[in-house]
Amino acid sequence: MNFVRTSLLLLAAITISSCNNSKKTTKEKPQEVEQKVVASESFNLDYIFEAALNGNIQVVTNALNKGFDANTVGEEKRTALMLAAFNGHTEIVKALIEKGATVDARDATDRTPLMFACTGPFAPTVKVLLEAGAQVNLTDNHENWTPFMFAAGEGQMEILKILLDAGADVNMLDVDGESSYDFAISKGHTEVAGYIKTLMK
Repeated sequence: MNFVRTSLLLLAAITISSCNNSKKTTKEKPQEVEQKVVASESFNLDYIFEAALNGNIQVVTNALNKGFDANTVGEEKRTALMLAAFNGHTEIVKALIEKGATVDARDATDRTPLMFACTGPFAPTVKVLLEAGAQVNLTDNHENWTPFMFAAGEGQMEILKILLDAGADVNMLDVDGESSYDFAISKGHTEVAGYIKTLMK
């Protein structure tokens, strides 16, 4: 059971694999951003997705305001909302949702934006997704992992508590019959495992 965020980063990298190899080290001026977004009538999907992943809200909002569909999918059926949620870019998440992004969109493995957000210490992002109606007990089609399991595997105590308040089922098992407790133990998150143990029936 591999819950390491670097493994998910590889998946995110695949999504924007055709982006330019050179990364920018300085923020672009607003007018430069505007020119890039307006330049292509069909929008530069890789550029927008990279902006969502890296937290460049100017690019994302400009694209949305110019008619970019918030539910556009890229490689592995991932959306800009998933990428923004993965790195905890809450304001971008809000902007995408306001423009109609499907909160429980599924990628090729049925993972949702909430699952992506729960791998990191991104409480504000998780709360925004839940407030927008994200379902807390959905499972992926790969291992039947839930948002709670992703958070447990990454040792995200605060996220677990937020999910619990939202109705997360701590007793759910994956395809191997393993629980969130098992994930926390296997990754050495003893405090998290102890907390989960007190909640299990």
